[in-house]
Amino acid sequence: MGKFIDKLLRNPFTFEITSIFVYIFYCLVFAVAAIPSALLIRWAYLFINNIENQDYEILLFLAFVAVCAVSCYIFLIATAIFVGFVERLLTIGLKPGAYPVGSPEFFKWLVYSGLHLWMVNLVLGYLRGNNWIKIYLRISGAKIGKGVFINTKDIYDAYMLEIGNDVIIGGEANINCHLHEGINLHLGKIKIGDGTVIAGRAYLTPGTRTGKNSKIGIQTYVRRNTEAGDGESLISMPAMNIRAVMKLMKLMQANQKEDKKEEDENK
Repeated sequence: MGKFIDKLLRNPFTFEITSIFVYIFYCLVFAVAAIPSALLIRWAYLFINNIENQDYEILLFLAFVAVCAVSCYIFLIATAIFVGFVERLLTIGLKPGAYPVGSPEFFKWLVYSGLHLWMVNLVLGYLRGNNWIKIYLRISGAKIGKGVFINTKDIYDAYMLEIGNDVIIGGEANINCHLHEGINLHLGKIKIGDGTVIAGRAYLTPGTRTGKNSKIGIQTYVRRNTEAGDGESLISMPAMNIRAVMKLMKLMQANQKEDKKEEDENK
């Protein structure tokens, strides 16, 4: 199966044919999500069209415009709910690990990822900061606590995300549970502890874990499998010479080893 999918994706002709069917699937998903809005607009049109009194023509027109506006909001909500369920079905069986390009897991993730990108670009930007984005993420598989505020649309692979209570995620932060390295797709869980604040434009990668009341600074890139302890703050360094950065990293690692050694001795 893996070899077949690998050939399917690498051959330009079969890849295009597959892409057409995948995009048709995406269009059908969003078309189904649009049914409630379409029915409401149709009902309003028929209702107004059956009124013969032309004295209220302007009012009826304004009422129809209002119904269209409400339909747009209903579309956002219906899409969040329906697409959330579809994404959850697509990600059944996907677990943390490394999957080579061409594997069945990679193909399943690829289909899911494309659908999710449609959500990110068409819907989620209008729901951030709203309770509906949390509902959508929960339906998609995320575990989200109470009092959470999410002000970003860029959350990927929600089925591997766990957010504690009273967490704040700033604008345009990127919570990404997948990463490509070489020929492999890496999927890993991200766990954000209670009371953690993730500043704007921060970037969290697979395997990131934070304790309680941790802080991730603005525009901070958190490398894969990084852990921040309770109350610990992570920030990105300003632009520096690469050699100086490497020296600081080695010094930090040495200090961490010494601290751990002292803790073990005290125990």
